[in-house]
Amino acid sequence: MLTVRPSMKILAQMQPLALQKTPINRPFWGWVNMMFNRVDRARLKKVGPDRLCAEWLLKNGAKAKFVKDARVHVHFNALPDESLPVLMEELDGTDSGIMHIGFDHLEGLSRLRKVVLHNCVYIDNQALWKLRYVANTLEELQISKCGNVTDAGLLQLKQLPQLQQVKTFDLPDVKNIQEVEKTLKQALPNCKFDMKP
Repeated sequence: MLTVRPSMKILAQMQPLALQKTPINRPFWGWVNMMFNRVDRARLKKVGPDRLCAEWLLKNGAKAKFVKDARVHVHFNALPDESLPVLMEELDGTDSGIMHIGFDHLEGLSRLRKVVLHNCVYIDNQALWKLRYVANTLEELQISKCGNVTDAGLLQLKQLPQLQQVKTFDLPDVKNIQEVEKTLKQALPNCKFDMKP
């Protein structure tokens, strides 16, 4: 009986996934995340930008708060009836799957004043650029533990003239927070900054 010794190449392919040196490509999950973040134009026409934005947030694990409503909504099925008009006031993306594609939901919002982006693994510079949709109303912003945000992304905050408070921390890709803060203070003299890398 002839025994065949497996080649090193075959052994390498049999190596457990956890030990592989290259990351596993997961295009399917990227596609799923993208679909949950895209703006549904037909739904937008039906329910308006504020309701649709809240639905986007809750589908992706974020929280929404409306004007004149003390509740913070965390469950999709607990949203007010579609026939009731709502206005988004606060967006809390903590630990959520929101990504820059979804920030197009901010277009048309007229009362959003606070945004928290904490531990959002998909948030990047493009998402911060899209905050321009709420430049006339956004007053408070926290960006923390978002590993894809860089100095260039934070500098996009210059386009938000109504900002009164900015807090950042645990941003590993921000290399020169002091220079970013200096630039933002010049552009937004009425804003209070608490910026750590």
